[in-house]
Amino acid sequence: MSCPVNTFNKSKEDFIWFVKKAVTDKKSYSHSELYHSLLKLFVDADTNKDGLVSKASFSKLIDAAAAMPRAYGYAPIDSELYKTEAEKDAARQKMFDSMDLKSTGVITFDEWLKFCHEHIAAKTATMDPHPIIDAGSVDQYKNFIKAAVETPTSPEAVELYWYMLEIFTEHDTDKDGIIKMSEFPAMMNEFLTTAKKHSLATPAEDDYETLSKKYDPRNDGRLTVDEWMSLAKEEVFKKFL
Repeated sequence: MSCPVNTFNKSKEDFIWFVKKAVTDKKSYSHSELYHSLLKLFVDADTNKDGLVSKASFSKLIDAAAAMPRAYGYAPIDSELYKTEAEKDAARQKMFDSMDLKSTGVITFDEWLKFCHEHIAAKTATMDPHPIIDAGSVDQYKNFIKAAVETPTSPEAVELYWYMLEIFTEHDTDKDGIIKMSEFPAMMNEFLTTAKKHSLATPAEDDYETLSKKYDPRNDGRLTVDEWMSLAKEEVFKKFL
């Protein structure tokens, strides 16, 4: 059975942010990304291709799903969870029964999806918050940004890169790899939330159009990912360091 771990290709901290966003904001791109990943897992386990997962395939479905958080250190291996195969089978049967809401002896996709969302939400609630978005003091935030901007190979730079990329893809509504001027203000407002929370200097909304044009060398009213990264670094981060 295939496993989608590599399709995420996120850093550990960004994975936390991603799954939190996915289960709390149904309109987000993260929610859509998680939906399709869970659908892929379900389809792989649906051996009869009838839209159902049987008890026989259920354990493989759980193993495949666990591989994703396990890759980031958020799920123990089976040998740490179960002492014997019988113990594992009993635990999986209990999990299957809790998911089989219609008591049909098979799992439907909506049941699988509901279980995963509730399970992920419970797990992420106990995890440390993302350092860029929802935790830390103003000094911690500035130190994080400083390390990211000044040392491109640092862990902080990787975190910031993924954060910026998530925001870009979130607001790239037609998924063409371009942010249009109509999409730019909302992206900037979300991007500046943390800086504003810390009362740091940020560009005024009236200046958004001027900023976007400054980093739009084609003058076609569109921004690519690299142009967005440059804008953020030069016009926001470096201004308060």
